[in-house]
Amino acid sequence: MPRSILHALLILALFASMAVAQSGDVDQKRLDEVRSHYAAAQSFEKANDWVSAEREWELVIKLAPNNARAWVNFGVALNRQNKSRDALGAWTKAIELDPKLAGAHFNIGLARVRANEFAEAIIPLRRALILEQNNDGARRALVLALIGLERFQEASRELAQLLVRVPRDEKLLELAAQTFMQQDRYSEAAIVLKRRLDLGDETSQLWAQYGDALDGVSRTPEALEAYKRAVELAPDSTVTRYGLGFLYWKQNRYDEAERELTEVLRRDPKEARAAFTLGDLYLTRGEAKRALPFLELAARDYPTEFDTRFALGRALAQTGSLERGVAELRMAVQLQDAIADGHFQLGRALIQAGLGEEGKRELERARDLKNAKRVSERLPEVKP
Repeated sequence: MPRSILHALLILALFASMAVAQSGDVDQKRLDEVRSHYAAAQSFEKANDWVSAEREWELVIKLAPNNARAWVNFGVALNRQNKSRDALGAWTKAIELDPKLAGAHFNIGLARVRANEFAEAIIPLRRALILEQNNDGARRALVLALIGLERFQEASRELAQLLVRVPRDEKLLELAAQTFMQQDRYSEAAIVLKRRLDLGDETSQLWAQYGDALDGVSRTPEALEAYKRAVELAPDSTVTRYGLGFLYWKQNRYDEAERELTEVLRRDPKEARAAFTLGDLYLTRGEAKRALPFLELAARDYPTEFDTRFALGRALAQTGSLERGVAELRMAVQLQDAIADGHFQLGRALIQAGLGEEGKRELERARDLKNAKRVSERLPEVKP
């Protein structure tokens, strides 16, 4: 090979080797810069300086735009400054770069939950759990989203998985009780609430909820004791004291019920539920005149309730206000036509008011309803 050609080839090889070396230097320099900004961003995060952290992550992304984890961290810095929409955009970009990045899905779901956008939170949170089955944070957020959507049965299933891992978690036990109560699964709610109360740090609300669960499974004496404890812890709560009075009334312990309900109305004279229960108590004891003002108050607040109109109608009829009593009882049977006692009391009041034919029809209607109920229960028919 001629010397001139060989010399030329050596020069080309030298330039080529120089180009490779320069390219390697550039890549290493960029990598060093990325590492430097990455470390700086993490340092600012530890100091809760999210403005500076945002700036550093932005510099990382400019140098390494395909770094999915940098996009996730950039989103976190934005979110900590309440730039939630920008944060969602950053996390979405991270998922585009790496769909298997569980943290990005989780962050989107959690942000949606915090914004009460429960429906939008479900898919990203479920994706996070597919990628990381033991991501308790994602499962907790999913529980909140499901409760927000009133999908209590699904929330119960997710809570069960969490409680297997952390059986003494107070908040999870309370959430589990809430979901069971919403599904009328009172027995399970009572079990969970007992576990929660055994952990200590008890509250009046927890004892009252425990009482409601016990009452739901007909363990009313135990429910009453739970409500006593609830009142001890919050003696000024008219809501809790009403619950105690109601349970006394339910067990026909009228003197104790009267004491609690009277105290509720002393504290809150317009408490319609207490007024109705106290009025019904007096009516049951044959004190219609004493019951009347309480039932009037209850009917004003609950005009579309059968029980209030029915009790008021009976009290009016028993105190001689037959015309008003008949009107209230007519309204009651319009609200609930299938209740035999409504027609029976209306029939009696109509006959007392001199409207015998209409009264007889109402009594016949009451008899037919009772017979239909007996047939459905396979009991002997009542003869006229």
